[in-house]
Amino acid sequence: MHILTKIFVVLVALLTVAIVPLVAVNATNEQSFQKKYKEAQTAKAAAESTLETERLAWNSQTTKLQADLQAMQAQVADLQKQVDARSAAVRKAEQDLAGTKAAQASVAASLETLSQTGKATSELADSLVSELRTLRSSAMEAEKRLVELQEAFDKSQSELEVADAARRSLQEENRRLSDEKDRAVATIAEYVASVGELRAGAVSDAGRVVATKNIAATIINVRRGDGAPLAEINAGSRDGVKPGWVLAIGDGSTFVGNLRITQVDVNRSVGVIELEDAGARGEVRVGQRAVARAGE
Repeated sequence: MHILTKIFVVLVALLTVAIVPLVAVNATNEQSFQKKYKEAQTAKAAAESTLETERLAWNSQTTKLQADLQAMQAQVADLQKQVDARSAAVRKAEQDLAGTKAAQASVAASLETLSQTGKATSELADSLVSELRTLRSSAMEAEKRLVELQEAFDKSQSELEVADAARRSLQEENRRLSDEKDRAVATIAEYVASVGELRAGAVSDAGRVVATKNIAATIINVRRGDGAPLAEINAGSRDGVKPGWVLAIGDGSTFVGNLRITQVDVNRSVGVIELEDAGARGEVRVGQRAVARAGE
């Protein structure tokens, strides 16, 4: 056998011995990478669901708050117009009252002058007395009207202050919702930075069953222990609830978390609380609503 042939055979044998461990390591790493990829896809799907729910809740709340804010601003403008009109009426009544008092003083001075000079006749005196009584009645009516206008002005001013306080409260709520949106976007950004870009078509949650009808139930009991927190709702198999359904839990228009149904009775169901954030959105409590939508 030629010396080059012998060298080639030896090299082939050495390469075979070196490649076999690499093939085994590659097969082991491929299984590990596939497992990590599936876990990342599951986490991505949960993050997408949370982001979409937060976005919908924020958009709905923002729209409602903007409509309420516009209505409050219109009400404030209307109340301001009423206040201005009543202020003008008060000023006019005060002017009328001042004129009436001046006329009354003038009549009183005229009567005094006529009384001192003795030139006033009985007819003139009666006429002046009648006019004085009329002026006094007008003065009393003007004072009464002034009091009524002042009361109306105070009431309008109070309503204006209440409306302005409500407007400020709506503005603060709008800012709070904007801050919650920013935090949610920051959370997704951190997830994307650590896992990768979010893409459509993610793997759905393991064990999740798509709801076949719309259900709206109420949380009637919450149990917290060493394991996962559990919650009970007042809807069961007769309402169409099935194990594996995922219901969204809300407190008014605020998303609190999800409820994955694990046990179903005739008129009661128990599930595991998921995506709960006590610091940002608060804990799941009795009395909150749990909603399932068909196809989700």
